[in-house]
Amino acid sequence: MDLYLHTIMYQIIADLENASVHYIIYARYFFFGQQMYGYEPVHINKNSVKAISLRPDSLGCSMMLDADSSEEAFSIVIPFDFIGKISRIFKAAGEIEQTVFQKGKSLETDSLPAF
Repeated sequence: MDLYLHTIMYQIIADLENASVHYIIYARYFFFGQQMYGYEPVHINKNSVKAISLRPDSLGCSMMLDADSSEEAFSIVIPFDFIGKISRIFKAAGEIEQTVFQKGKSLETDSLPAF
């Protein structure tokens, strides 16, 4: 278990309250029950996620298919072992992007910087 990655997952969930904070998770995730073979991006923010759940080994999301339709959603499961990179984007500050997690690299920060 990667405690730093778990900390980031809790931060992502907390940041869903703020529409100006966005995350891009690059992972091999499960979409409609089928696993993606490459590290594909998943965009997570207040407007794209209907529901989110933190599981012991993965993150589960109910995502919007269309931003204008609140009726249609799909489920994805992102296993922690298959996350390659997570970027945090703060739109209110002019699209500032920072890498908060990268598999195989130790980021030299004790916590996520506050915006």
